[in-house]
Amino acid sequence: MKLTTHREQLAAIGWILLLSVGSAAAQMPGTIAAKPDPARAQEAYAAGARLLDRKDLAAAQAEFARAVSLDPANSSYSMALMMTRESRVSDLVQQAAKQRLTDHAAEADRLLAEARGIDPENELVKEHLKADQSVSDKAPLTASARIEPAADIRYAMPIELAPTPGLQDLHLRGDVKTVMTKAAQTYGIKVVFDDSVALGPNIRFDLEQTAYTQAMPILLRMTHLFSVPVDAKTLLVAKDTEENRGKFERQVEETIYIPASSTEQMQELTNIIKNVFDVKQISVSNASGTIAVRAPAPTLKAVNYTLADLLDGGAEIMLEIKLVTIDKSVTRNLGTSPPTSGSAFSVAQELQSFVAANQTTITTAISSGALVPSGSAANQLIEEAAFLILSGLATDAKLTNIARFFGGGLTLFGASIGGGATANFGLNSSDSRALDDLNVRVGDRQPTTLRVGERYPVTTATYSSGISSSTASALAGVNINGVSAASLLNEVSGAASIATIPQVQYEDLGITLKTTPYVMRSNLIRMAIDLKIEALTGESLNNIPLLTQSNFVSDITVRAGQTVVMLTDMSGTESAAVSGLPGLGELPGFNTTLSDDLKTTDQSELIMLITPRLVRRRANSMASRVIPFHSSVPAEF
Repeated sequence: MKLTTHREQLAAIGWILLLSVGSAAAQMPGTIAAKPDPARAQEAYAAGARLLDRKDLAAAQAEFARAVSLDPANSSYSMALMMTRESRVSDLVQQAAKQRLTDHAAEADRLLAEARGIDPENELVKEHLKADQSVSDKAPLTASARIEPAADIRYAMPIELAPTPGLQDLHLRGDVKTVMTKAAQTYGIKVVFDDSVALGPNIRFDLEQTAYTQAMPILLRMTHLFSVPVDAKTLLVAKDTEENRGKFERQVEETIYIPASSTEQMQELTNIIKNVFDVKQISVSNASGTIAVRAPAPTLKAVNYTLADLLDGGAEIMLEIKLVTIDKSVTRNLGTSPPTSGSAFSVAQELQSFVAANQTTITTAISSGALVPSGSAANQLIEEAAFLILSGLATDAKLTNIARFFGGGLTLFGASIGGGATANFGLNSSDSRALDDLNVRVGDRQPTTLRVGERYPVTTATYSSGISSSTASALAGVNINGVSAASLLNEVSGAASIATIPQVQYEDLGITLKTTPYVMRSNLIRMAIDLKIEALTGESLNNIPLLTQSNFVSDITVRAGQTVVMLTDMSGTESAAVSGLPGLGELPGFNTTLSDDLKTTDQSELIMLITPRLVRRRANSMASRVIPFHSSVPAEF
């Protein structure tokens, strides 16, 4: 049976329906042509949209039809009516298919009749009516018409024995056949024995006020026999062996439909039927999803009970996963950087060296009149040095950073300190957060994988093609039949130079979360969580980057609807640097006045919130119904 989706129907109908749907809607049975009223048409369209959102297709179709009748020129109303009508027909056809799969033929026929009443020319309805052969195409059908099913093929039902009802007293003596015949005659049953039944020793059988359904199984069990009804009043009795069971026992054949099952699941169900119920004749079709079984009626009934529990469908869970990544970076720079060098020098000698080094600049300044020397030679030296420093034409670190003079005259010395003294008072802080909000629907015991990050290419190996320079030089001058060996190798390899070709493997960097939920009783859900965080370290080995990896594996049990919060540090680094005077800068109270303290803290955290919600559940019973089932041959035989 083929089901066609709504999208496929629209593609098959085409744009021709769109042009004709306005007039067709106005001619629908039960639709009264009204005076154009755009305002009321808009209200009807809005009401239809609300009903469509609530999945009430029949009421929505009526509202859209009213909107079309009030404003036929609006193509949006016609389109909404067409789509709603097709959706309703598709929904009815799918419901009919489901009812037919569950052996509810009458309900399936009613749904198909309703779909044909909505759109008699719908190709999807015609296809299903033709496939089912349950509706006659001669008589027109309406939504209220009753579909008469076609004549089904009649199969012979299993023969049921009809013994005389009531309780009887049994006090019998004799051989096996005699006792079996008299016991059956007491309940109005005739016994026919197979050649495998021997007279055997005399037995004694005493029961009081016992029904046939209790007396005959006891007698058969005592004598190691089994019976098969020939008709309502005749019983065939044979020795209870595997050969006789296969020869005389009546078999029933049934095709069991296993919807939405994989090949592995079909094989598992087949093994259960073979091993648990000892069924020999079984055929599996993975393409159609069916299992054909031939077995005795009680065995087949037990198989159906068991498969009904197995195929009922497991629970389904909606996992609401929120991943919050928090990155924090803080840099603090507090303190002072004092000078770390100093020197003592002769002022007169330093002045002479400084002026001599810039004598060309002094000569130019004097000639231009910018500098007019006066006084003694010592004063002129001081004036020329001061002119160079104040005008910015030249600098001298020792003269600029003089802290103190001592001595006098030719013995005048100066003490200078090194530059670079600074005072720092700074703070640099950054905070970033990333949120991933995902909803995943997964079946009970079905694993789900969530990856957040990037795929990073890692070179695992390289190989080269072509001829290396060393090989080419070694083959220089070597000829084969007048052709150089190097050129022959180049033609074979197709490259005159070496080409390095890398082999790349992609690694999943970031977060990989694997979750497998297990639905327990009382709405408890156990989740097997496997969290892996992989990132680059910034280092490499043989030009291959090194990766860092963190794994978290745990089992968590919560109630449905409760949220699990997991917090983990993905990475954290902290660095500190102190620059200043040794000894003094490390003393308490001086670490910020005589030294500079630089601290940097980087921290990355991951907060994961998982909320499992049970959207489909199974019964809370520990086991299914108890199925009375007997083996073919008694265990003590």
